[in-house]
Amino acid sequence: MASIAGTYKQTANTYKASATASEQDLYALEDACEKDDIITLNVNGNYTYTDAGMVCSSPGDATGTWSVSGSTINIDGQLGTVVSYDCKTLVISTSDVVTTGDVEKITLTRQ
Repeated sequence: MASIAGTYKQTANTYKASATASEQDLYALEDACEKDDIITLNVNGNYTYTDAGMVCSSPGDATGTWSVSGSTINIDGQLGTVVSYDCKTLVISTSDVVTTGDVEKITLTRQ
C-alpha cells in the first residue's frame, strides 16, 4: 500500500460489455468538472475524493477506505484488479460491473 499511496487524477476510463465487444471510451463522456477531480490514497488505508478545479453543480467529494493485497485492490468493499502500476500510472480493472463478463478499466495518473 505504501508504494501505491499518493494523489491521483483519473486520465482514462474504458468499458467492454463482453470479451468480444468493442471497447467504449467512458472518459470522453464524463463532464469536464469530473476530469480534474483528485483522489488521494493515504497510507493508513483511508482515501479522499475531492471535486477539484472546475466544481460540479453537485460536488462529488467523498471519503472511504482502501487496501491492496497482491494484485487485488479493495475500495469501499468493491474489489478490482491492479492491471499495472509503474509508480506513476495505476490501472485498475473491475469485472461484472453491469452484467456478467463485462470489464471496466480505470487509469489513474499520479499528480
